[in-house]
Amino acid sequence: MPQILAVSPHLDDAVLSAGARLFELAGQGATVTVTTLFAGVPTPPHSTLAELFHAEWQLGDAPVPLRHLEDHKALGLLGAEPVHGPFLDVIYRTGKDGSWLMDLGGTSREYDTDDEPELAARLADAVTAQVAERQPDLVLTCAAVGEHIDHRRTRDAVLAAVGADVPVQCWEDLPYAHQTAERPYLLRTGGFGTAVAEPASDDAWEAKYRAIEEYRSQHSMLWPSGEAFRLSFDRHAAAHTRSGRRAELFWPVRPGRN
Repeated sequence: MPQILAVSPHLDDAVLSAGARLFELAGQGATVTVTTLFAGVPTPPHSTLAELFHAEWQLGDAPVPLRHLEDHKALGLLGAEPVHGPFLDVIYRTGKDGSWLMDLGGTSREYDTDDEPELAARLADAVTAQVAERQPDLVLTCAAVGEHIDHRRTRDAVLAAVGADVPVQCWEDLPYAHQTAERPYLLRTGGFGTAVAEPASDDAWEAKYRAIEEYRSQHSMLWPSGEAFRLSFDRHAAAHTRSGRRAELFWPVRPGRN
């Protein structure tokens, strides 16, 4: 039975970007595991930005465990197993000087990897452990379209941890790609093959959309104008193929990258 490991930055990222393909793979008999790295449960105090996010999510003062439940329900609809990593989302993290890495107005100062000198190695170790346990035939992760620091950290951890004998493909980060055509630096400078559009059945797209609906706490942030997310996803997905069949986009990582 094929083993598929998807490594996601946050709760919901894998479903938003690759949910239809995950459903198809599970339906073909693969064991699909989605490991979300930045799913750790924070403790107070929180930044002002994090407190505002909590209010927006309407899940109370300890929202992350409830977001875990959303993830379980969403991935269950796709036939995938969730694994929740211990690392904190960037909105909960501080730099070496003790100031928040993110607060009101976006980044409180220019982000520097020196702010978290041990994090890259810890993330890579976590991915290595998952690979050793799951023995995947394919690893999927984010390309970091939109350049969110946690997405970059996740992508780089996978590339550092997964040997060249295991195929790695990086998904197009959604809904970031709805808003920008700019490709991440790594995609522009080498190490990746030509993007491949992976069409999926209508049933797979319906499953993906039902799974997205389970992340109810995030909807007002992802679609602040209250727009129907299915329309924007459908338009974007249909543009990936000449036939107009809906597809998700993946960049294969070239062998020998390490």
